[in-house]
Amino acid sequence: MAGPSTLTTRGVTIAALLIALGRPDWWLLALAGFLARGGIVVFVLAIVSVPSPLVLSNILAPLVTPLAFGTLLPQTAVLIVLGVGLALFWLIAGGWFAAATEIALIREAQDSADDEGLPAAGAVPAGRLLALRAAVVHLVAHVPTALVLGAGSVAIVRVIYAELVNPSDSGPIALRVVGGAALPLGAIVAAWVFGELVGGLAVRRIVLDGASIRGGFLDGVGDLGRRPIGSLVMPLVAMLVLAVDLGAVLATVAIVLGQVRDRLTGGSDDPVATGLTVATLGAAWSLALVVTGLIAAWRSAALTFEFQREAAARRWAARTVAGGRQDPDESGTIGAG
Repeated sequence: MAGPSTLTTRGVTIAALLIALGRPDWWLLALAGFLARGGIVVFVLAIVSVPSPLVLSNILAPLVTPLAFGTLLPQTAVLIVLGVGLALFWLIAGGWFAAATEIALIREAQDSADDEGLPAAGAVPAGRLLALRAAVVHLVAHVPTALVLGAGSVAIVRVIYAELVNPSDSGPIALRVVGGAALPLGAIVAAWVFGELVGGLAVRRIVLDGASIRGGFLDGVGDLGRRPIGSLVMPLVAMLVLAVDLGAVLATVAIVLGQVRDRLTGGSDDPVATGLTVATLGAAWSLALVVTGLIAAWRSAALTFEFQREAAARRWAARTVAGGRQDPDESGTIGAG
């Protein structure tokens, strides 16, 4: 039977995928957490038609133009306050709900790892306000994201204003804004990815290792340097897979939605074809949800398994150095190389 030193990140990642495939309840939990943490915006954008530049200019110009010249109108201030209030509510309520689903997934993955022969990271009491602590450490991990977002938003607003007033070309305004604000947008995405990685690692330190919010955050940052493959490469691969699959599926949803609109607004006299198109839209939308839940569950389980693997390897190495005899039950079989 292979010892923990032979367990590999690739092995536990594949094992996490195989186990997640057989646990649809994990998909639902992971999907709920993904949507609550902001993923719902991605799904909404897939079914919302972006107004034309002329319409956007008529809507935003009265608000953006004075702001660009340093004047804050009362109605603009009200919109900003409402936006900040809604954002705070989303951060608190959505963050707490997403943290609760993440904790449930971590516990489930821990039990599955134990069943597969990977020793537990340790018997740690659940502790008080665990979901709140997990939500707070996620917010702490995204402080750099908030700072970069605040600084980058100024540059992005300037690009939007310039494209509305004096378009650089005749292409879609979204693409023109992305091209003109590539640097701040890239910085925001990088900061968000960093926050997601550190937050995921910190939550596992809190749930499985009994760490405090501060200790979990610092350990999460340290894990990126100590274990770059398991803590950085594997989660990034899972994020990339999710982004590619979700982008492809949601693009399909947008295409089918366009066909549904054409049939409904064009007065199609073929009810069967219209019904099939609507059914295809529902199937594509459901597929997008299923794919998102599956990949998010796989990523969560893989992070937990990697934490278990690393903890087991540390205990095994410590006992080997001390000259102690290894317990066969702690050797582990999951993900063995």
